[in-house]
Amino acid sequence: MQQGRYGAGVTSEGILINMATRKIERGHYFEDFTEGHLYKHHWGRTITDGDNSFFSSVTMNANPIYFNREYAQSLGYKGVIVNHLLVMNVVFGLSVEDLSERAIAHLGYEKMKYLATVYPGDTLTSESVVLSKRDTSRPDRGVVKFRTTGYNQRGEKVLEYERPVLVRKRSGLAQEQK
Repeated sequence: MQQGRYGAGVTSEGILINMATRKIERGHYFEDFTEGHLYKHHWGRTITDGDNSFFSSVTMNANPIYFNREYAQSLGYKGVIVNHLLVMNVVFGLSVEDLSERAIAHLGYEKMKYLATVYPGDTLTSESVVLSKRDTSRPDRGVVKFRTTGYNQRGEKVLEYERPVLVRKRSGLAQEQK
């Protein structure tokens, strides 16, 4: 029997057989979030020189502070610094599984502050706290607001921002299945 798409199998005679599939649920519904709850996001990510050069190149950011050591040192840095938008994207990316895997829409960033310089070789981690949640005019979704903080390997804050996210409700899923 050959394995087909979507968990279906096909016998040598060409007969389609439905096979049991296992669906892995990821992320949180609106109802799962509680104001004040702190999510310590897993993993962390060490930023390399290559990450920094590649990100700066593909985003067409030609600021020499991200790739010219002598220039960065002339401005008082100990060397090349990590592109600020790469720092933001890594900190944000570490939070996705916990906060917005079930998001309908990302509603933006607010109050973003870069708090410390990040250098190639630094390892970033992040955590987020639920600031608020509110219903919307549609019964299948709500808005949850988070504050996410990024840290380096020494525990120093490097970035902080808030973001509202439009999130599915579990009760809305039940209505869809009817």
